[in-house]
Amino acid sequence: MRRSGKSGTVDLPKHVHRVTKRRKDGAETVYTFYTRFRNTKGAWPSLALPEPLEQDFQSRIAICEALERDDKGFILNGKRLPDHTEKEFWPAATKAFEAFLKRGREGVKDFKSMVEAFQDEGNPFWTNLSASTQRGYKASGKMIVELVGDELPADLTTVDAQQMIDELGDTPATANQFRAFLSRLMAWGVPRGYCLINPVEHTEKIPGGEPWVPWPNWAFEILFEHAPFHMQVIAMSAFFTGQRQGDVIAMVKPKAGETTIAVRAQKTKKTVWIPIHSAYRKWIERVPANDSVMLHAGSRTKYYRTADGFRTEWQKLMNDDAFKRFREERIVFHGLRKNAVINLLEVGCTENQVGAICNMSAQMVQHYGREVALRSLAKDAMKLMEARWSEIEPAAFRNRNGT
Repeated sequence: MRRSGKSGTVDLPKHVHRVTKRRKDGAETVYTFYTRFRNTKGAWPSLALPEPLEQDFQSRIAICEALERDDKGFILNGKRLPDHTEKEFWPAATKAFEAFLKRGREGVKDFKSMVEAFQDEGNPFWTNLSASTQRGYKASGKMIVELVGDELPADLTTVDAQQMIDELGDTPATANQFRAFLSRLMAWGVPRGYCLINPVEHTEKIPGGEPWVPWPNWAFEILFEHAPFHMQVIAMSAFFTGQRQGDVIAMVKPKAGETTIAVRAQKTKKTVWIPIHSAYRKWIERVPANDSVMLHAGSRTKYYRTADGFRTEWQKLMNDDAFKRFREERIVFHGLRKNAVINLLEVGCTENQVGAICNMSAQMVQHYGREVALRSLAKDAMKLMEARWSEIEPAAFRNRNGT
């Protein structure tokens, strides 16, 4: 395309057009824009360009050609750019484009290459993660690439990491998952030459990020009254064994006379043998017989082929009006795992014993059971106060009570 202007007649690249603005005094000003898919429903917003004969014109065109766009705005080489109307747009786009060019040289160790390497199917650290963990980590990885994809992990400071976490503070669960992935990513990158230390270790979690609480009594009452039997049994399996949702769904039906149920954890790849509680056995015995070896059946199938099938069915149940209180008070399936930990601690099990049943580390048992520890300390403290009350009771109290 050839257009005339103050700069003379020039060949304009594809998607580039010029607009002439005439003022009342007759003066004219010519503006140059890049607009992909112009005059169509899918037209991009117009990006202002320098004059065609100016020094930066060709470099800006190259940047425009490398751009991608989604509902949120412009992306370059995976990097989320500021809004095109903001003054930060072109500096950020230029930096991302320079990183894109560097990627042609082997050995560039920026965040994008580290995320790609970590999430590669040939990386055993990645493939050994459960499917649900991978889904969460992919979302966090995408955010990291969009935020700092063209920057070097070696340059990340604890302050920088905390700032990124804090910016997600409106959604604590997302922020803390982002923090967990970033920390794991940086730790993985240290021995592989991406960075020297893991600065995320010293960052702080966002309060309120744990979305689950143990189920109160009213939750079980609603479940038993309104949920179909096969869903009740699945909840009871989680309650009595403390296993993760995906591991519960994959449980094999114990044979007659067996006193334990074997569970292979997707996350740790370890198998644990859990003694069957007498109350839990009654639920197992009520499961309708079929020719499947799996313990839990779906609403329309003999068993769930994937945990996603159960999640869809569970979410549909939770959207029912009868479970409105579940939604309001954020009662979720994972809370049953916390019930199991609390119950075991309440009856005097050690952290190692709890970990052996629920397939979790002693540190995680402490995390899940901190409320039990506080209640236990409070009970012990009050017992001491009761036993030695005569030593500390104020005289006024004794006179008031007639003692």
